[in-house]
Amino acid sequence: MPASPHYFMKLFLALLSVLLLWDPPPLLAQSLFKLNFENDEVGKFPAGWSSRDKENMGRIYSVQSEGGHRFLHADAQGIGIQIGYGKTWTLNEFPILRWRWRALLFPEGSDETKKRGNDNVLSVYVVSGGWPIPSSIKYTWSDSLPAGTAFDSPLSGRTKIIVVRSGRSMAGNWVAEERNVLADYRRLLRGREKSPSARGILLLTDSDDTMTRAVGDYDDINVAPK
Repeated sequence: MPASPHYFMKLFLALLSVLLLWDPPPLLAQSLFKLNFENDEVGKFPAGWSSRDKENMGRIYSVQSEGGHRFLHADAQGIGIQIGYGKTWTLNEFPILRWRWRALLFPEGSDETKKRGNDNVLSVYVVSGGWPIPSSIKYTWSDSLPAGTAFDSPLSGRTKIIVVRSGRSMAGNWVAEERNVLADYRRLLRGREKSPSARGILLLTDSDDTMTRAVGDYDDINVAPK
């Protein structure tokens, strides 16, 4: 089923809200970036990130500390809000995305293939393209779908979902991930752009479809050359 214009508007506004806050550095400074939360205030929403729902983004996402190390904690109870970090880079030159995450509490009854069950304990998006119809690849830790599963979002065929990790066996542990975003882009969004550029990173921990609770942590998001 084609996605509604409202969905595209939500995805575009989520990215636009962070791009408007970002003052681009010179081109050479964009060659590589790493995102962590070591300089952010514990208990607060992280600097440099934003959301179209500024009133409620702090209800879910806050910087926490454990063993002297700071990270982004997400706790969503019957709510779903994306947050984003605006940054532009070329996928041909810098195709690798690395990050760490930790799943703590999975939304009960989730199934990302269905609109009514499309909740995530942890997910990381790379957004590309632009208005009027951005596209994105969503990397998720699924409670029920096997790792390696790839499919269209039930909300839009312009968002491709890849299950990077599955199940609860590693719950409570920090897990490092790495993806070749360019390879995933060519495989799943083939033909869209010959020299694709990414426009930003989005994070989503949500439980608004199952009306349960999802809790997890994010850290050390890194874009790098191959």
